[in-house]
Amino acid sequence: MKMFLWIILAVIGVLVALASWTSYPWSLSDKNARFEVINIETDDMIDLPEHPSVIKILTFNIGFLYGKGSEGTGYEFRDKEYYVKSLDKLSDEIKNWQSDVVCLQEIDFDSARSHYINQARYIAKKAGYPYVAEGVSWNANYIPFPYWPLKNNFGRMNSGGAILSKYPLTDHEVTLLAKPESQPWWYNLFYLHRYFQKVTINIGEKKFKLVNLHLEAFDKVNRQDQVKKLADKIKAEDIDFVAGDFNMLPASASKRSKFYNDDNYENDLSYELMMKVGLSEVIPDEIYAKDEAFYFTFPAWEPDRRLDYIFYKSGLKMMKAEVLPSALSDHLPLRASFQIDSPRFNPYSL
Repeated sequence: MKMFLWIILAVIGVLVALASWTSYPWSLSDKNARFEVINIETDDMIDLPEHPSVIKILTFNIGFLYGKGSEGTGYEFRDKEYYVKSLDKLSDEIKNWQSDVVCLQEIDFDSARSHYINQARYIAKKAGYPYVAEGVSWNANYIPFPYWPLKNNFGRMNSGGAILSKYPLTDHEVTLLAKPESQPWWYNLFYLHRYFQKVTINIGEKKFKLVNLHLEAFDKVNRQDQVKKLADKIKAEDIDFVAGDFNMLPASASKRSKFYNDDNYENDLSYELMMKVGLSEVIPDEIYAKDEAFYFTFPAWEPDRRLDYIFYKSGLKMMKAEVLPSALSDHLPLRASFQIDSPRFNPYSL
């Protein structure tokens, strides 16, 4: 009997040790977040106007460039060549989109599932973005998901959000958000943090504060709490732009439940709370309501909802906003152009 108890205790000890090692560092905090901005030597020289009158901002949840199934449904481990090809394609797309600042979510920095390629630096180098801010929000020795077979487990994880910029970035900081209380503790041990990633974009003498974010997808109460925390940050720090994957629907969305993956947005007040912050949205709800399918961003292969947004300070002038085509992620990218100064030209050249 004693031997049996010792065996049980030994097994429990091994399981605890294994869980401790795989989930280490257990939970990230703002104290161990990395805040440095990385300077990249790009493949091509960047030729920027001395006094730009327009800034273009792009947001794109790239789903670590896996494509359909990145959330785990039907997921199978893919070889390094697949990711390199996808990175090259995305670099070309971003280069062609000609955005000044690119906000990326679900991007890997040093993860087994994507063969330990720092995707942010790879894209920045090839697409021509000399300034990179990396925000780690998911870090663990081993993620046992998808659960079976073991060869498909994500494994070592180092992932989060990244901001790529053609203009210098300063004052980088990352705010890691609380995980849903509705989830069991052992699940949260391996679960990612949602986050706010803030930088200052320095364009000549002008400075703009931008937040890149990824909000909670599966718990609407947690997501609403995150929007409230974001509202406090926007007001306290006078934020100019907020871009990212909000995982919320516009107020006028005609469908709020019974999506293909069982997502349910009924009684979710995240959008309404966001509209009280004082920022404007690049696709106002009254415009969205006239042709909502035109602005859907998820899922990329058969879009049925909008989850991705760019908000901006009302004093700025938004010129154009558009959802762009791409087949590299489960999301579609959103780009917006803003006038930040009067156009400069030589009248004698006309």
